[in-house]
Amino acid sequence: MGHGEAFAFSSPREIWDEIRRVWPAGAGMSYDRLEQRGLQWPCPGDDHPGTARLHETAFARARTAPLHLASYVPSPEQPDAEFPFALITGRRLYQFNAGTMTRRTDNARLQPADVLEISAADARRLALTDGTRVRVRSRHGEASLAVAISDRVRAGELFATFHTGEVWLDRVIGPNVDPITHTPEYKLTAVRIERAQ
Repeated sequence: MGHGEAFAFSSPREIWDEIRRVWPAGAGMSYDRLEQRGLQWPCPGDDHPGTARLHETAFARARTAPLHLASYVPSPEQPDAEFPFALITGRRLYQFNAGTMTRRTDNARLQPADVLEISAADARRLALTDGTRVRVRSRHGEASLAVAISDRVRAGELFATFHTGEVWLDRVIGPNVDPITHTPEYKLTAVRIERAQ
């Protein structure tokens, strides 16, 4: 991009040291200290022990935090006769977020594929067994993945991770956003499931 001289680093340590120089709250978090044990920011100097509990006695901007009452607004995504399941998407311990970094590591062996968790009751009703490939359809799109019978979800609920690019689970998620934070609504999508052909 025409600024190669600004990126003439010979190691990750040199990159981290530059970050420490411009980030006062992390100035004391050297590679050597991080190798010994974890450190929590703020850690402004080499002699600082790190901060075990952030905001223990005060907040960054003021002693107290301003709180605002937010009225509950139900999601427009609600299960119905055509889309009877509530799909919840999320992450698992073995992958970071969408897996864009951790899928390139040995962590990928711990959970090699995304699966659709379904309750035993719903699996029986639909004659599905572990490993059965299904198509998950919503008003917005579809994805195909294998079923995993689980006691972690209740009847009428489904759970799936979105770590692998092959599944493209985001195609199922709708355009709705939270009215206050404007974050996409990943945690509820009305869907139906059918056996994959």
